[in-house]
This record gives sequence, C-alpha cells and structure tokens, in this order.
Amino acid sequence: MEENNGTFSHLQHLLQLAYSDEPEDQQNAAVNLSRLIEGTVFPAVSFGPLAHALCRLLPSQNRTVCSYAARALKLLLLDDALRPQAVVAGVPAVVCATLKQWEDEILCLRELLGALQTLCWDKQCVRSVLQADIISQLNDYINSNDQEVSILALATLSNILVVSDSLLLSDTVSIEALGAGMVHLLDTVQQTQQRPQRFYAAAALANASAHPRLASIINQNGGLQIFRDLERQSLASLHVLGSRLCECSQTAVYRLSDKREGDSKMALHKYSFKWGTQPTMELTLAKYGDNSKVLYICFGVWLLIVVFTFSPVIFN
Repeated sequence: MEENNGTFSHLQHLLQLAYSDEPEDQQNAAVNLSRLIEGTVFPAVSFGPLAHALCRLLPSQNRTVCSYAARALKLLLLDDALRPQAVVAGVPAVVCATLKQWEDEILCLRELLGALQTLCWDKQCVRSVLQADIISQLNDYINSNDQEVSILALATLSNILVVSDSLLLSDTVSIEALGAGMVHLLDTVQQTQQRPQRFYAAAALANASAHPRLASIINQNGGLQIFRDLERQSLASLHVLGSRLCECSQTAVYRLSDKREGDSKMALHKYSFKWGTQPTMELTLAKYGDNSKVLYICFGVWLLIVVFTFSPVIFN
C-alpha cells in the first residue's frame, strides 16, 4: 500500500512538472514519466491525465522533452485497456502534428513512429490518424537512411492498409494518398537488401491488394510478376522471414491475379504489427523463431541422411 501511495505521489508531482512553463521542469517530467510508465501498470482512470500531460510535452521545442514524452506515450499505448481512450484524448492528432514538426530528427521520429504504429494497429484509431493527413510523410519515411525509421513507417502503413477494404473502401482521399506510396513499396520489395524492410513492404502491399484501386496501381507497376518472383525466392529461403514473406507473396498473387492463381484461403490473410519493448522485428516475429530452429534442424537431419545414403557410392 505504501509503495502504491509513493507511486501515486510521484506521478502527481511529475504531472505538475509537465504543466510547468520551465524547460527544466518539462524535461524532468518527460524523462521520469517515461521511466515510470515503463515499469508500472496503470488503471484505466489514469490514462486521461497521463495522455493530456504527455500531449502537452510532445510539441516542445526541446528534442529531449519530445523524445522522452513520445517514448512514454508509446509505452502507454501498448496497454490494450488504455488505448481505446486515445482518440477521445486527441492523441493521434498530436502525435501526427509532432511528427511533422520533428521530421528531420531521427531520435524523435523513432519514438513517434513507434507510438503511431500501435495507434494504427488498433482499428478504432486509424480514422483519427488519417484525418491528420500523415500518409505522405509515411511514404517519404519508407526511403529513410535510418533502418528503424524505415521499418516503423512500413509497419505503420501495413497496419493502416489492413482496413483498406473495409473502413477505407470508399475513402477516396486516403486511398489516393496511399496509392502514391505503392511504387515506393514495390521498389523496396525489389531493390532493398534488408530483409526486414522487404518483409514489411510485402506485408503492406499484400494488405493493399484487397482494395480494387490499390490493386490496380500495384498491377500497373508490375506487382503481380514481382510477387510471383518473390514467392519463388522465399520458398527457397531458410531465413526466419522466408515463410512469412512467402505467405505475403501468396496472398498478393491470389488477389492480384483476380483469384486465378493460388489458394483461396490466402484471401482472408491480413498483416498487422504492434510495436513492442523489444526491437520491432524481434517482437513481431518472435513466435516464428522456434519454427526457424526446427527448420534448420530438419535440414541438418536431411543432409546427414543424404551423406550416409550416398557415401558408399561416392567413396567407392
């Protein structure tokens, strides 16, 4: 009980500092709120005061204040019980506005995009994010020189495109903005040597292929053949991402071929990614790690069988 009272008093103090006009107080609030949120489970009633305080700190002209406040918000949004209140608190609009403010600052971008990724993972928040007109920035971040920024932008776009055939089906403005990024996504799938970017780009395109207008844009730029080739390449890969990349490719091929190629079960597949406290790829694909180990073991056993079977022929 005393520990809870101490945490509550500490939180009250930090919230007061967040509303101070002194830069030092704001930095103290942002840094310590980030640390407190990382190690504390808050009741739903706490979200409002926390979100309002963090949204006040985010637009700060101080990079440290912004990055720590964004990190605190990013961690807070991971709680499924708290996130539904984000739209009411105006969180999506503030996050998107701050992204535009700090578009050239990598440290701030990483934290803000992490928060945006989880917001877009929740379908209830997607509409509010799109109203902030952020798609063009996300399209630009695909080609960022910073790998983490690129991955986060791709994962966020993939999350948004999950609802392209439902919530956004008749939203022509959003679809045209998303359509402008299809070429960038295809270029990433074809040209990048980084497996994470290729995987997330493929996932975003697979989601986009469910919308007729976006599917048309993808096909006009050779998307069907690109995914046929990608499916063939990923089938031959033993990398942990190989099976998932193959699945994305099969989904895209089935939809882009007007359901003439592939398995009809692939039509139901969607690919969304929630940000986590571990590196993005590690958390998103954690459940596939064991499968990868099993695959390598099976390959090793197969190799031994081949060696022992044919060794008399080879060495005699």
